[in-house]
Amino acid sequence: MKRRKERLAAAGLAAAMAAMLLAGCRAGGTKATPENLIRDMEKNSQAIESVLMNIKMEMEMAYDSQSMALRMDMDMESTSDPEASHGKGTVDIEMSGTTLGTETEVYMVREDDEYITYTMLENQWTKETSDVEAMTGDLEEITGSMEDYADQFDLNAELVDVNGKECFELNGELDGDIFAEIMDTDLLDSLGEYGTAAEAIESLTFPCTIDIYRDSILPARLSFDIGDTLAPMVEEAGIELPACYIEITFTEYDSVDAIEVPEDVISQAEDASGDDGGLLDLDGGGAGVTPAEPAEQNADLGDDWESYTVQINDTVVTLPCTIAELEAAGVTMDREYTPEDYVVNSGEYELAWFVDVSGNEIMADMVNTTDSPIELKDCLVGGVAVYSYNVEYGGLTVIFPGGIQIGSAQDDVLAAYGDADDVYEDEEYGNSYYWYAQDSYFNGCTIDTEAGTGLVQSMSLDHME
Repeated sequence: MKRRKERLAAAGLAAAMAAMLLAGCRAGGTKATPENLIRDMEKNSQAIESVLMNIKMEMEMAYDSQSMALRMDMDMESTSDPEASHGKGTVDIEMSGTTLGTETEVYMVREDDEYITYTMLENQWTKETSDVEAMTGDLEEITGSMEDYADQFDLNAELVDVNGKECFELNGELDGDIFAEIMDTDLLDSLGEYGTAAEAIESLTFPCTIDIYRDSILPARLSFDIGDTLAPMVEEAGIELPACYIEITFTEYDSVDAIEVPEDVISQAEDASGDDGGLLDLDGGGAGVTPAEPAEQNADLGDDWESYTVQINDTVVTLPCTIAELEAAGVTMDREYTPEDYVVNSGEYELAWFVDVSGNEIMADMVNTTDSPIELKDCLVGGVAVYSYNVEYGGLTVIFPGGIQIGSAQDDVLAAYGDADDVYEDEEYGNSYYWYAQDSYFNGCTIDTEAGTGLVQSMSLDHME
């Protein structure tokens, strides 16, 4: 099942870069000090040809009354000659108490002066090409900078345990120019509009912990707890950042065989080199919205959004409606994703997805309007939402009151619904229009339009109470 596409190729690169960053170095000393440990780590890492690692990332955000959490857990292997990486793991996005989880896999290989990245999400492979300079930066300069900051670290008096081995632990700060080379800046770009992320973070400092294996003096773990540092960058957009951390654990050295991209991956991959989505693409991809054909409206479809009517294919339902009424329109609830016996508390709701035979989807809010807990199958469909990438396979028509659908013009929306109660305008991501009912804040309509074209790229209608 496809969801909003979380690009992880850049995160894989960040891990590979971090491995190289902490894996190539010079002279040492006998006394354990931050300066000597970093220099010895560099010296001992010169002969390292491959590394196994695990990357964990967690970011929690809150906006108004809504919250979202992004969590990634990926195992990666990387070789230096030839330059190649392979990662496999999971990405979970938690919204409104519901977790959307997906497995992902990434291959990165160098071909002449280019990096080729193959990324799998929801069983679909994509391919991206970037030049080596743009992907790596000046790695020799980065490693030199790390040594320059050794005097900003303190050595923990106690040894710590990583992977069952004793480790020295260094705690300190790195300047943003080094951190920008390790962390994917497209992720920061997705948090708000404040200039390029690379420029923004280079002026900051980030708490960092470096764990070094005592027996081999090789990198064991690199971690950043960066929520407090990044929080001011997103406050202007009204976003809170309760937590944000990255942890890279190096588990084995020189145990990786040659990494090769399977032929079936190469043949299946769709070229996405022109897509500027980044690690977290909130708009669902870079293909753009196609202008809508004139909608053939059922006579039962209302003219105003407060009719709370939705036409799905040729059938019109009025919100709130039952599961059976929605399924009669030609879509089926994904009962594997949201089990029918899932219990929803009074006054709360749970997300569910309704899918047609072609794989198109509609997201629904299953609301409990009773005074006691009930199972999901007994809840009402209080809201529906559709995104451009949810109906890209064709064959599923979703029309809101007044004939509004994916691909409708922004002017047609405003003509049908009048001036919005709230408007959010963004030159990069498009505009969002909100209409609220007078009787309840939970009843309303939201239309998002694409930047540049002004075409509808997502829409939702809610009659929750």
